[in-house]
Amino acid sequence: MTSKRWLAGIVAVGSLAFAISSLAQSERDGHDEHQVHSESDVQSSEAVDAYREAAKTMQHDMELANSGDPDVDFATGMLAHHMGAVAMAKVELAYGKDPEMRALAQNIIEAQQAEIAQMQAWLKANPAPVD
Repeated sequence: MTSKRWLAGIVAVGSLAFAISSLAQSERDGHDEHQVHSESDVQSSEAVDAYREAAKTMQHDMELANSGDPDVDFATGMLAHHMGAVAMAKVELAYGKDPEMRALAQNIIEAQQAEIAQMQAWLKANPAPVD
């Protein structure tokens, strides 16, 4: 069951990364890369780049969760996932305009940071087995 959930998480992250990549390609297709039309275009491009970087870092860090200990791997993978969520929420706060989405982003940051601290403390007390 745990491996199925882990795989589902990886698939979800991959889908997110693909969606962000597709959005970025749409942005490039719709605009000449050397021609800036407005401040909004610049902010949109910066937001796409920031989301892409957050997803890339999250995916990379989640793939490191392969110690063979299911508890350590869960904590390591979820830690990366939560840190990615915080990074994406910070992008929303930096570039987003919708009050509902900005409030959600702030709530995500607060909730995820508490869980991040819990997982970091657990990992410190329960290090991965050494081969």
